[in-house]
Amino acid sequence: MKTVIAAFVLAVISLGAAAQDVLSDVDLLQTFDDLRFFDDDVTSLRVRIVSTKGDDVDEAEVLLRFAEIDGEDSTRIEFLTNQDVLGQIFLTTPEGTYFFGPDLDEPIPFDGAQTVFGDSPVAQTAGIRFATGYSVVARRTETGEDGAAMLELDLVAEDLAVAFQKATVTADPETLEPQSVVLYAVSGLPFYEVYFEEYATRDEGDVYVRVQRIENRIFETQTTVSEILEIGTEELDEALFDPTQLGG
Repeated sequence: MKTVIAAFVLAVISLGAAAQDVLSDVDLLQTFDDLRFFDDDVTSLRVRIVSTKGDDVDEAEVLLRFAEIDGEDSTRIEFLTNQDVLGQIFLTTPEGTYFFGPDLDEPIPFDGAQTVFGDSPVAQTAGIRFATGYSVVARRTETGEDGAAMLELDLVAEDLAVAFQKATVTADPETLEPQSVVLYAVSGLPFYEVYFEEYATRDEGDVYVRVQRIENRIFETQTTVSEILEIGTEELDEALFDPTQLGG
């Protein structure tokens, strides 16, 4: 499905800045997702996360696994390194988000806005998709710090289960590549700003974000950088995404 949409997106992008006017709000959000995420053949990622809090720097590697079960997406996040967090597992499923650790007998419900490591929330680590979780309430062109025009969209969540109920996406009006997204706390205060720092392209021509930087807008000395190290396409057992299988 993504391949078909991507072909349309590339045709629209060739129109330059007019692309943003050609696409509807729904198609624009889908374009943002297609440019940030992988084709459907990707089932796992190995990711390095580096957390900086003032002078303290901490690092861990996580394994992300993805599955589409009965037409709905699930993600499993599991730590590969760092003794402080080894054994911790996060599951995001259509039924909710769950946490499991070495000291637990069974998984417990978890808030997707809470962090996995550093300032990387569960929802952001698993991947926030704009097209399936949000609607556009405002769309405008702003001038960036460098004087360049930028496309901005204000989004609201379509479901109370979405971890961040409001978001503002900034994108390049020429390429339509998202440059950053501000994620708001329930109070309406900006909580995190996620910068999509480096895009990459797989051999198959699939564009994705390889490096992301999260800045904590409340505690300004805190940043978290995630970098994709490996991409996997192996077939996965659906039991990996069943919370009832954790601790059994």
